[in-house]
Amino acid sequence: GRVAVDVGGGWLGAWVVFAAGVSNLGLFEAELSADSFQLMGMAERGYLPRVFGRRSPRHGTPSVGILFSACVIVVLCTADFESLLQLLNSVYSISLLLEYAAFVKLRLCRKDLPRPYRIPIPDWAAPLLVLPPVTGILVILAISNWYVYMFSIGSVAIGVGLFKLMEVCKRREWLEFEVADRHLDYDMAQMSEDSTTESPASPRDTRGGNGMAHRVSPREGGYDDDDDVKGMT
Repeated sequence: GRVAVDVGGGWLGAWVVFAAGVSNLGLFEAELSADSFQLMGMAERGYLPRVFGRRSPRHGTPSVGILFSACVIVVLCTADFESLLQLLNSVYSISLLLEYAAFVKLRLCRKDLPRPYRIPIPDWAAPLLVLPPVTGILVILAISNWYVYMFSIGSVAIGVGLFKLMEVCKRREWLEFEVADRHLDYDMAQMSEDSTTESPASPRDTRGGNGMAHRVSPREGGYDDDDDVKGMT
């Protein structure tokens, strides 16, 4: 705003500040919506309790996911901007490390997976491809402050603990989860065999009991865009 005031006067500075506020509000709403639908998708796949999959009967939005995400945002608002920036970047860096590890693991150990969007490199070059970004992430984490270390270690520990807790809740039926048949569990061998004898169907098509292809919506727990990530490895 200050630069705009020096260039065009007070009216331009006011408009720049107003536009920046509206832009930040839109980014906030977009991020809140994405996180809420991600929680709903995890609930529909059985990774979170079924309550996170509840939708608003009027708008179809994940009400519980929105409330949960809003509560987390309110708690994080108590920290200053610089600390939040470092903490969030550290968590994002850890998530990137997990994605790179999954990429290398799938390329080396699951060569039978169908890959319609395969990266055009040999399997032995997969670790070399992720080596530069992994090195940069480790350097950034190494020069971070002590509270970034504590937050990163705590986030990983809480994530592992919650995952184990969800497994216990499933076994002892403390909470309601989606049934197992809503998970996507393809038999790769059968899939490759069918592809040679039948005409290929749409990525969102599945085979019904009568052998005919039918579309499955995300609400029905069918094929989802997130499954395309496996094809990119």
